[in-house]
Amino acid sequence: EGHYLQERTLTLRAAPGAAAGASGSSEVDLRASAARAVARLREHQQAEGYWLTAYTSGTRFHEPRPEMNTFLTALLVDLLEPLPADPGLAESLQRARSHLTAQIEAGGLVRYHGRPDSPIIGTLGCAITPDTDDTALVWRIAPGPDRGALAAALTTIDGYRRRDGLYKSWLAPREDYQCLDPGADPNPADVAIQMHLLLLLAEAQPPAGRALCGALRANLDADRIWVYYRGMPLVPILRLADLRAAGCDLELPEARMRTAVPGQENWVSVARWLAPPDLAKAAPPDPALVRDVLGQIARDDFALLRTDPPLLYHNDLTATVARYYWSEDVGFALWLRLYNKYEHLGDLHLGQKTGPPALRFDPAPAGHPRPPGRAADGGRFRDRLARSARLEPAGDPADRQRLPDGSRLPAQ
Repeated sequence: EGHYLQERTLTLRAAPGAAAGASGSSEVDLRASAARAVARLREHQQAEGYWLTAYTSGTRFHEPRPEMNTFLTALLVDLLEPLPADPGLAESLQRARSHLTAQIEAGGLVRYHGRPDSPIIGTLGCAITPDTDDTALVWRIAPGPDRGALAAALTTIDGYRRRDGLYKSWLAPREDYQCLDPGADPNPADVAIQMHLLLLLAEAQPPAGRALCGALRANLDADRIWVYYRGMPLVPILRLADLRAAGCDLELPEARMRTAVPGQENWVSVARWLAPPDLAKAAPPDPALVRDVLGQIARDDFALLRTDPPLLYHNDLTATVARYYWSEDVGFALWLRLYNKYEHLGDLHLGQKTGPPALRFDPAPAGHPRPPGRAADGGRFRDRLARSARLEPAGDPADRQRLPDGSRLPAQ
């Protein structure tokens, strides 16, 4: 059952001869780093409104190649929208939504690489088969003005509902697939795709959303639905708060919230800190630990993100070619979310700078979950749909020091 290899719970201790918060050339100003992260996100956004994803053929971030997909831009909008209002970031989010809305085709469906007549086809993507995931993401985040197109899309998606209540990925018969290298199951029902569809159905068709919640809960630990996130569960963990806000509490098995990809334990830990503690099965971290993590990620102008960014997902690993998909910009967004969460609580003592790395990691007994924190804000689907219909712009809207999954900070 599952892919649990071993359990490691780690505590942080001061390294010999080092003192947290010590001054020196390696100090990191978190406020300045936050402004820099926003600036980098704006710089990396393309003129058309999207951000680029990097992909590799293995689990090392080596010789990455760029592509454009609707998934990353939608994910970034969801990650960045809860942050405090920033005029530059608000403009970036509006451009991102406009780009996403423009990807909706006449029948209401959306493709991973966007419209097949896009100028990026042939260079940054291909004319791929429409899919459930991107259709659900775009209609929830950046809906078009035509309610009929939404109804048509939901009807099509419903035609790919399986007997177990889950929904298939690709919205076409096998013989009509385009630009796909399917695996052993040519049309799987992936765990995160179910989550993204559920978030749309919770607003657009609540009874269908409740039914999908039950079906997903019943199959949550089934190997067959961990298709694109088997090696890296960052996105499913991040969605736990959104699902709770939509009325569907899901608890991922502990073994599913771990990764064996070197260096990615750090990002899984950040995701678990952002999720409701009871669902992430992790005690809220000590603020001093959060400051050190933020400081080490931001050190040297966020050098870590250039060499070891978050791994978001992979293709079906039973396919003929392996692909792993990464995003430096999701790293900036996760950093900003973690920074904002603890700045809001007044726990980061931002008048201080973080000092040089002063931590080492040693095994320690596991902690115990604390009561849940406040769930993430619910979706604004109906307001956005109404604005879109009026052709108005969318609104912008005892001191445990344990990493929840045994993650290790990067060596300095």
